[in-house]
Amino acid sequence: MENVETKNVYDLIIVGGGPCGLSASVYAGRSGIRTLLIEEYACGGQILNTYEIKNYPGFENVSGPELASKIQQQAEKLNVEIKYEKAVDFDFGGKIKAVKTQNGEYFAKTIILALGARPRKLGLKREEELTGKGVSYCAICDGGFFKGKTVAVVGGGNSAIEDAPYLTNLASKSYLINRSKKYRAQMTLLNKVNLLKQQGKIQVFEDTVVTELLGDKKLESVMLKNVVTGEETQLQIDGLFIEIGRIPNTELLSGKLQLDEYNYIITDKNLMTSVPGVFAGGDVIQKSLRQIITAGSDGAVCATNAQNFLNQNFNE
Repeated sequence: MENVETKNVYDLIIVGGGPCGLSASVYAGRSGIRTLLIEEYACGGQILNTYEIKNYPGFENVSGPELASKIQQQAEKLNVEIKYEKAVDFDFGGKIKAVKTQNGEYFAKTIILALGARPRKLGLKREEELTGKGVSYCAICDGGFFKGKTVAVVGGGNSAIEDAPYLTNLASKSYLINRSKKYRAQMTLLNKVNLLKQQGKIQVFEDTVVTELLGDKKLESVMLKNVVTGEETQLQIDGLFIEIGRIPNTELLSGKLQLDEYNYIITDKNLMTSVPGVFAGGDVIQKSLRQIITAGSDGAVCATNAQNFLNQNFNE
């Protein structure tokens, strides 16, 4: 691979066209380095499923597709090349890296992995159909649409236990559903939920799972089952927030760079992975806040440090 013709080698390949990848492409384009963005479907990632975004600076109200389109157009004006292909393998073994797709193989001096992560789902019938119609995986993104309504949060980890008080402040009635009496969340977070429970502001179902999603054109209720007694309950709600974990899209990276116990990519403070010249950002790394703006920040950091890496290691 070291014999690849220079003209066929990009300075940077960005894999993934979500907010992180798009932001990285803008910063890379402005720096003048030859950049290729590879995206499997359409630029925007998960925000393409977001009807309204009201917490992105500069936009009081913008749709996910509109915001993604604006950033993509900005990148294209900066001469960033975009190919819609599925990445199927990576080769980080040499100074020149390779990204293999179903259509071919592309080479670069640096790589940014903006592969994202997908929410872990309940696996219920109609879950996909009702996503965005009452079923959500992000309370901060969608909570505002349920002000004064009835909502339920599913999960027992930090994300679910953080979301429950947040949504309780917005909703007229809220529930927390956990499959056991044990919680993975920090005690300080649990204390907040317990206080709300004592105040009668939230009702908690323990040893309980959601077994069915009901409603015509939108979510109207869910069926619950107590895993100890077998008792079933139909719960009328407007919104169901599922926070049972996330799955990073790192299946292709096993054995190629360092991943943590949950298969998120491990990076240093400059967002460089265990492989020199390979950077990662967005939902594919561990972070405390997963928002469009934080993904965009990661993209800027990755692109800037990729350029620094080029200056330090490719001086010809």
